[in-house]
Amino acid sequence: MTPETEIPEGTLALGAPAKVRGPLAGTPAGALGARQSRRLPGARAAPRGLGPALLTPWRHRSASRFFVFPRLTLLDLIGAYDALRRIAAMSIDSSVTHRIIGTEAEIVDESGLDAQARRGVRRPRGLRPLYVAGGLGTVALMDNRRAIDYLKTWGDERPLASVCSGALLLGRAGYLRDKRATTHHLAVELLRPLCREVVTNRRVVDEGRVVTAGGVSSSLDLGLYLVEKYWGTDARVRIANQMEYRGYSPA
Repeated sequence: MTPETEIPEGTLALGAPAKVRGPLAGTPAGALGARQSRRLPGARAAPRGLGPALLTPWRHRSASRFFVFPRLTLLDLIGAYDALRRIAAMSIDSSVTHRIIGTEAEIVDESGLDAQARRGVRRPRGLRPLYVAGGLGTVALMDNRRAIDYLKTWGDERPLASVCSGALLLGRAGYLRDKRATTHHLAVELLRPLCREVVTNRRVVDEGRVVTAGGVSSSLDLGLYLVEKYWGTDARVRIANQMEYRGYSPA
């Protein structure tokens, strides 16, 4: 596999190529573009697991990972990414970087927008916080052994976050077994056997190292929540003002 490459802050934009790097399967990719694709590929092989990592907070000189797959909901990804990418862009913490990893060389969202992979990724080492998007593709991915085994490589200590039906993937990987969690309202019954308790009256549920959020637009709140959790209230307020997002509510 080829080494990972950092994503320059502020490059992820719809309608133009974005330097989004790193598919899970060692194939090229990651420019988000507005062109349509006729292909909705299935998941490919993922790297094998690795040993335990040291417990470190999210704010560290190590890139967070955004996990994407065919038929994801793009706002699930972009909503939180936009808040988190501003940590470095607004000089709150210039060490923060982000990388996008995918199950395919070509990732097509549920509306036909496509993302192409350009470089392979290494197995997670050190911190490597993981953010899992949701979308229609999560149900099929729940039964993809290679994808779930890959998610399990994040182990017992690295920070994890999901939005919408991304919680189903964290649950299938065993991360929610003894935890409360939330998800999109249409995925509640699928989540019940995978967690201790499904929370339906909050947009964000924080269980320590694992944070889950509700459907679609909750990604905006989740991104800002993670900013506040790891960089403080002032950082969250500054970024929300820059985004002109006045509806922040984790409740």
